[in-house]
Amino acid sequence: MLVFFLAALNFALRYFELPNYFFVAGFRFYGIIFLVGIFIFFYHGIENLKVSFHSMSLSKVYKFLFPILLPPLLIIGTLFFLKKIELGDPDYFYELGLSSIVDFPIYAIWNFPQFFILFHLLATIESSFKLKVVPNLLMLVCLFSAELFIPPKFSFDSSSIISFAIFCVAAALFLNKRENVLAFTFYFFSSIWLALLLFGTKSETLLQLFLAKTYTSWDGFFEIDKKLTLFIFPVYSLLTFLPLLFLKKEKPKE
Repeated sequence: MLVFFLAALNFALRYFELPNYFFVAGFRFYGIIFLVGIFIFFYHGIENLKVSFHSMSLSKVYKFLFPILLPPLLIIGTLFFLKKIELGDPDYFYELGLSSIVDFPIYAIWNFPQFFILFHLLATIESSFKLKVVPNLLMLVCLFSAELFIPPKFSFDSSSIISFAIFCVAAALFLNKRENVLAFTFYFFSSIWLALLLFGTKSETLLQLFLAKTYTSWDGFFEIDKKLTLFIFPVYSLLTFLPLLFLKKEKPKE
């Protein structure tokens, strides 16, 4: 019931064009995730949170570097071969684009708390249901689907819906196979950050959460043939998801 209330609240904030995220000393917080974190803390207590802290292992995180780099390498390489892409000259090339590369570790740290909360929520749900992936998939859809609709008429973009759906499946599947909050954060934060940086975004929410909080749009480092633009993020999402199918499930620690 709480999740549906929070989802409705998120839709309401989007409809009235009110901010549904905020910043504290640089740390990014998507509002609904922050509220879920408060609920988890008071309902389960600090002892339950320690389970997620214990999953914070740096070992094997580096193995996800290639799957993270694979989607942009394949997309950019293929489009260059087809002569459908070229290096662009976007506004804020230096102050946003190049500086974001240098500031990547800082952005990752600033986003870690909300990824930690999300990971703990999904881990709690997975341990409570026999159907491991499906409940988490439904939870992710409830939490973030408001971002798919463009207020005030709530029109939507099919490319965004496909990309969103694939990323939700990927996140649910990842957690089912790996109980490592650092790997979870590194994989999904880096994948989304790279996609936004390279190909741009009109989503103020994504841009300010994952990159710089003082900008409202970013065109990306590359200009892509307009006929292919709508396919970039769905294909990127699919290429991000595919390596997870071959990820072996970790045995639970005794």
